[in-house]
Amino acid sequence: MHKSAAGLLACLFMLTLAAGPAQAQEPFVIVPDHPQGVPINGCFTANRTLFGPYRFSFCLTRPGSYSVRGGGVRCDGRLTWRADGRDIRADIHRASCGGGLAWEAASMDCRPAGRNFGRVGALLIRSLRCTYFPTVRFQTRQTFTANRT
Repeated sequence: MHKSAAGLLACLFMLTLAAGPAQAQEPFVIVPDHPQGVPINGCFTANRTLFGPYRFSFCLTRPGSYSVRGGGVRCDGRLTWRADGRDIRADIHRASCGGGLAWEAASMDCRPAGRNFGRVGALLIRSLRCTYFPTVRFQTRQTFTANRT
């Protein structure tokens, strides 16, 4: 019995050496960490039109993007965003829509809509409550729900 325990220890020692010192020093992360806020990556579509006939959708990925469709307009642009706790802040960059038209630069604030079950619940976020702040004069902010697509 003493020989089998020594053999087992020798095998474990050999496996430890085979793993190498570099592996033992680096952490193994199995779930991505989101130190800046909720893990919200994904694409969303507004549940109603904005500023008349325009359907607005956006993707909170790296890099972020948005699209506007409707009223004979087809715009695709980029956005930058950051999460801060439960809040998501996006800067929408101006984009040319062709035909001498452009979608304005703007900002948008969103947060998870409905119930949130802590950090695990953030993985289940299906919709966002967003407020869109236009920069064009005489346009008022728009509040909408954006559903994950």
